Amino acid sequence: MSSTAYIALDVEATEMHPERGEIIEVGAIRFTDERIIDRWTATVRPRGPVPFGITALTGITEAEVRRARPFAVIAPELAAFARRDPIVGQSVWLDLEMLRAAGLKLPNPVYDTFELATLVLPGLPAYSLRHIAGRLGVDLPVEHRALGDAAVTVEVFRRLLDQVRDFDAQTLGEVAQLLAGAQSPLAPLFRELAREKTRVGFEATGALGASLRQQLAARARAEGAPLDSLFLLPRQRPERLEPTGSAARIDTRGLRRLFAPGGAFARAFPGYEYREPQIAMMEAVAGVFNDGGRLITEAGTGTGKSLAYLLPAIIAAAARGETVVVSTATINLQDQLFRKDLPDLQRVLAAIGGRADGAPDGEGAGENTAPVPRGFEAALLKGRGNYLCLRRWFTARQNPRPSADEARLLAKTTLWLRTTDTGDRAELLLLPEEQAAWNHLAEHESACVASQCIFQRRGQCFLYRARRQAESAHVVVVNHALLLSDLGTDGGVLPPYQHLIVDEAHHLEAEATRQFGFEVDAARVAQHLDSFGKGVNTGRAEGLLPELRARLNAARGRAAREALERADALAETFPRAIAEARAASATFFARVAAFVEQRGGEATGYDQRLRLTEPLRDSDGWREVGAAWEGLHGPLLTIAEGLTTLLLALEPVGDELEGREDLVMELTLALRANADLRLQAGTTVGQPDPGMVYWVAAGGRERISLNAAPLHVGAKLEQALFDIKRSVVLTSATLATEGSFAFVRERLGFADARELRVPSPFDYESNALLYLADDIPEPNSPGYQKRLNDALVGLCAATEGRALVLFTSYSALQATYRAVKAPLERAGVLVLGQRIDGNPRQLLDRFRDNPKAVLLGTSSFWEGVDVVGDALSVLVITKLPFAVPTDPVFAARSEQFDDPFHGYAVPGAILRFKQGFGRLIRSAEDRGVCAILDRRVLSKRYGRAFLDSLPPCAEVRGPVDELGPQAAEWLARRPTAER
Repeated sequence: MSSTAYIALDVEATEMHPERGEIIEVGAIRFTDERIIDRWTATVRPRGPVPFGITALTGITEAEVRRARPFAVIAPELAAFARRDPIVGQSVWLDLEMLRAAGLKLPNPVYDTFELATLVLPGLPAYSLRHIAGRLGVDLPVEHRALGDAAVTVEVFRRLLDQVRDFDAQTLGEVAQLLAGAQSPLAPLFRELAREKTRVGFEATGALGASLRQQLAARARAEGAPLDSLFLLPRQRPERLEPTGSAARIDTRGLRRLFAPGGAFARAFPGYEYREPQIAMMEAVAGVFNDGGRLITEAGTGTGKSLAYLLPAIIAAAARGETVVVSTATINLQDQLFRKDLPDLQRVLAAIGGRADGAPDGEGAGENTAPVPRGFEAALLKGRGNYLCLRRWFTARQNPRPSADEARLLAKTTLWLRTTDTGDRAELLLLPEEQAAWNHLAEHESACVASQCIFQRRGQCFLYRARRQAESAHVVVVNHALLLSDLGTDGGVLPPYQHLIVDEAHHLEAEATRQFGFEVDAARVAQHLDSFGKGVNTGRAEGLLPELRARLNAARGRAAREALERADALAETFPRAIAEARAASATFFARVAAFVEQRGGEATGYDQRLRLTEPLRDSDGWREVGAAWEGLHGPLLTIAEGLTTLLLALEPVGDELEGREDLVMELTLALRANADLRLQAGTTVGQPDPGMVYWVAAGGRERISLNAAPLHVGAKLEQALFDIKRSVVLTSATLATEGSFAFVRERLGFADARELRVPSPFDYESNALLYLADDIPEPNSPGYQKRLNDALVGLCAATEGRALVLFTSYSALQATYRAVKAPLERAGVLVLGQRIDGNPRQLLDRFRDNPKAVLLGTSSFWEGVDVVGDALSVLVITKLPFAVPTDPVFAARSEQFDDPFHGYAVPGAILRFKQGFGRLIRSAEDRGVCAILDRRVLSKRYGRAFLDSLPPCAEVRGPVDELGPQAAEWLARRPTAER
């Protein structure tokens, strides 16, 4: 153990912003690996008041700080306590910035537990001190005070050091070198731990380590593998799932017996509740697997739809030796299925013991009945870009001068590769600047050398291991993006399958719109040009083309020499074309930006969007854009011709050139990227497809993109997906509008499907009050915003918070936040605003933890929020969630309807409205109030369609002034059944 002394530091402030916030408390602890040496803390008197939210978070009151000393008085004490020992803290740079802004600059080395945790604790859902401590088993204090947080930091840092010490000295030394290249302050820490490990290792093993290294080197030479690759153990390849030829049917009566009260599932599944809607859905899904065809089913909140489709899928797949693909839209549901629901089913089926139908006393259901399996295989599969390519990773390790971002990512992955079983980037926290570096290390379509790849031969390739696991699985969980991107591709990622279940199917059209469209921006062009080497036109290049010439120059053989001559002939043409393309790209996108400024566009969120209609294309301004595109197209075409020349030159080289397959693959990928750029930008500028919608998105002159999306995705989904599967199930909690699936079926091309709507098992009439404000002005009318503010203050003060308020625009949220924050905080209610007080995860954590809080949210809070219990007892829908009518895709699709508003806008808004309402009641014990502060549900003809889409609730129409008292009375009243 090291005797080094460290200083754990934490700062509390009125706002953690060096220019706006003031320090109100500092805590510091001197410690070593083994003991606490000393503690120091001080409360600080700020010039301004302590915000209510900070008092709610920390417990530090205004009265407490008024008795404290100013920071200038305590600063010398803190400096003396810190000495020159390394400072440790969670995102400690911000604490140090706060101290510097207050007048104290500490020159100590700095070790950030956030950065350290991202290196050695892959796979955390978040890297706050709370999440890191939870992963390491460190208890958190009740109050968020500086000294308490510093104490948590001590234990977190110690346990993170234990994680680091699990690695060998060579790995730690390599990581230290990479971190130094990334200019990370953690480099000295890893260097010291490597020295410590080397001393311990030498004392324990003597010359054994050197001998083992020699043996490994000999083995690497024999296998033709990089030496370092041998730490990756060879993996067995799972056997493919083979069809059994069985035509056995799922016995729905047997399923009912399995799920009956007191049945096999009730005995094996703790907390199991019998739900008739779940059984009805399960029987319908079983019918589709028995007979083929299509089913569209809406299952209300609490139905248990995951189990209702998973069990029939597993029974059918196990009996027939076939794969069922289950697709979701969100990571949350994907994780729930793969990490909770499927393991729970595996455990329960093992407990049932594989009896034919789970019936007691061995009662069977017939010879042609598919048995309930004792077990099954499941796999999680993602798109190629999610998996690390080991070949590319080991190649990148050879670069003597990686960029800081590349070095940081290589350090992170060097540690991760010793622990990961999947190679899935979701296990890593990638900073935005690391994403581009990841793209150079990730798998790409056709970006492998198949049998020539040592990692595939040893069963180590992450992508192909995931594919083989999927090929051996009865249930494969994917997301909509992978499901759709895999359509029609040669050598796709998904295994062959004939059975598909699409959960969260209300998202399928939006994801298909993204997958079947494209975006071209300056960053994409720059990335393409950079792939050849950022210094190609300077003579000091590193990258694909310089590497090609270097390898050819080192090769021996006639074909290699001829290829080198071809490459040398391009030595002037290529750099010139790349330089011209860079300049032309800047001109082109500047011309597009000027066009948007001249014509104006609809502001949607951060971006300004301008749909490219025929009148706009006929204008002089767009003709100037076309001329600028020709200036970019020419150099891009020259680059493509050069790539083709190089590929032809490499054909006869064969074994004369080391790594020929890798170079051919990289050149082929670059040629494909070039062709896609020219095709997509060219069609957008001058040759539009009538089946596509085109627009320009501008977030200022720095973020300009050309965009396209299909006008209608249904036909492609029908032809490329639904028509070629034997059974397809679409399900969600929100698919029907006005009691019909017609809208969703038309949008998705899902014809000739059986239909089923199963209600939620929750008692909404007893537990949910729907309050319709009848005297509030309609949105966009004079006085609406003030009346909305007054309504929220009155409601949330009466209910003491516990409210989620949903908005359809961020500007409306901001206006409301500014108006209600002060009066509600005077009433003791904490107000949290999206993008103002933290990211969605942070806001939900604070909302759950604070018994008196109001959370204001926009689009991401309309679904996926699952807060069970009293913390969310009030839901406010401020405005019906209609799409922005001038959004390019929405506007173009609306034009396809005779009555765009009622035929397209209203059904889409109803689906979103139902999703928002679903945030309120999340369990049978929940009780809540939904307040609709948009009078159009009462004043407009279409308003009834919104209300009829909800489950039957206790409904009250009344003035805004009565909302607060009625809501408080409802929440205080217990349901009749419990009296």
